[in-house]
Amino acid sequence: MSSTGKANTALAAAIIFLFLSSFAAYFAFARLRTSQAWVQHTRDVQLALHQFSTTATRAGRLRAQYVDSGDSALLQRQMETVVDVRNSLAALQHLIADNIAHQANFQQLLDLTEQRIALMNQAIELKREGKSTLESQAPIVRQISALADATDDILQSMNEQEQGLLAERQERERSSFDVTAGVLATSLFFALILFLIHHQLLTDQVRERVRAEGAQRALSARLLTLQDEERRRFARELHDSVGQQLAAMKMAISLLEQRLPGDGLVQDCLKLLDDSIAETRTISHLLHPPLLDEAGLNSAARWFVEGFANRSGIVVNLDIQDGEQRFSESIELVLFRVLQESLTNVHRHSGAKRADVSLNVVGNNAILKIKDYGCGLPETVLQNLREEGTGRGVGLAGMTERIREIGGRLDINSNAAGSEVVAKVPVRFRAQPPELIPTAPQEARVRLG
Repeated sequence: MSSTGKANTALAAAIIFLFLSSFAAYFAFARLRTSQAWVQHTRDVQLALHQFSTTATRAGRLRAQYVDSGDSALLQRQMETVVDVRNSLAALQHLIADNIAHQANFQQLLDLTEQRIALMNQAIELKREGKSTLESQAPIVRQISALADATDDILQSMNEQEQGLLAERQERERSSFDVTAGVLATSLFFALILFLIHHQLLTDQVRERVRAEGAQRALSARLLTLQDEERRRFARELHDSVGQQLAAMKMAISLLEQRLPGDGLVQDCLKLLDDSIAETRTISHLLHPPLLDEAGLNSAARWFVEGFANRSGIVVNLDIQDGEQRFSESIELVLFRVLQESLTNVHRHSGAKRADVSLNVVGNNAILKIKDYGCGLPETVLQNLREEGTGRGVGLAGMTERIREIGGRLDINSNAAGSEVVAKVPVRFRAQPPELIPTAPQEARVRLG
């Protein structure tokens, strides 16, 4: 599997794992909420049992106070408390509706409560009829106490059952919390591992792409160097071989002309040979001008611009700043090729009648500008040049690679008024031979005698 496939697989696995983990976390949270709800339900049942016990005790206490004092206000409060006791029983019955074990205890609790209420009403009725005495109230009090003890036993039993359920449900809640935390931690851990794997694979891809681009640029630079070497060799072969042979042929035909004076065919051959020699010299110089090696970039640029203007009919304004030192061989060759390619594009594509060329040294950089006043580049071509380094043919891409190889930068600006190519390269000068390095004049000394 390719590195891209591995990266995509790791990303898909991480997304699927997170998706499945989200479902697992959802169910774990649902289980946790259910456990918490059951815990709260148990506490509600315990609270209802406590409220019933408190309310029943308060009803019995109000009954005893009314029997002792005969205060009608106490009787009203006692009757209201009895209503609260029945309401507490109803609330308790609703809460334990799902607990079969509590149903039997609740039925006993309901019967005992009704018996206690009946006995309390009996004691109150004796008081209201004026028949309340210690002898008449004593049996009722004993029965109420017995019923209260039985009620307490049932309440205790129900509380113990609820306490057991509470412990069990709290344990389930803790277990659900631990499971939820474990699911989330595991999900995050494995998702993080998968994302790290995906990141590492992407990093490897980027690193491999950078290496491939570096190798491609090195190959492009090598190809451009070989191309320049081939141009130099072809130029030399044209000049030294074909040029010399044409010159020798011209000499031979010139001798023939002396033997056949006025022969039109011989005259035509001499003219064709002159044109061939001139064309061979032009092609040789265009491939690699000797002036570039012998006199430097400035002279070669002036020669090329002059010849370009004559051949194309385009007026070229040339502004070159001469310096005391020559640029290094690589810089001169690159800048000359940029000038050559740019003016060729002006002639082929722009339709301009005028162009400006300038070469100056600003700070530590040599800046070559070629500006035309033609139709400009299409927006799509210009966008491709800026983003991908591709455009019309391979000339512009070759210029970009040449400039980048020596640490420079190539900018191309274009609009409806024309285009401008700006090549900016760091300046490196050639080492001058010792005999050409100027020396400071020695100080004259006068000897007095």
